[in-house]
Amino acid sequence: MSGGRTGAIRCAACQKRIRGHEPDLILQDLDGGGPQRFFHTRCGRAAYAAVAEKLGAYRLTVRHVEELAN
Repeated sequence: MSGGRTGAIRCAACQKRIRGHEPDLILQDLDGGGPQRFFHTRCGRAAYAAVAEKLGAYRLTVRHVEELAN
């Protein structure tokens, strides 16, 4: 991953754009293979709430701005 993100990624909770200089959360359904959902780190509670009462396996990944931190 070099440089930054391409395209406009929007937060699944607040619908605001996640800018390239902001860290974010990526929620992925491991069972259904559905699309990845992106969240601001400040909207992380909404990511947990999205899967709290659903069955299945999910992965929540924090993507940092600095490439070395990932």
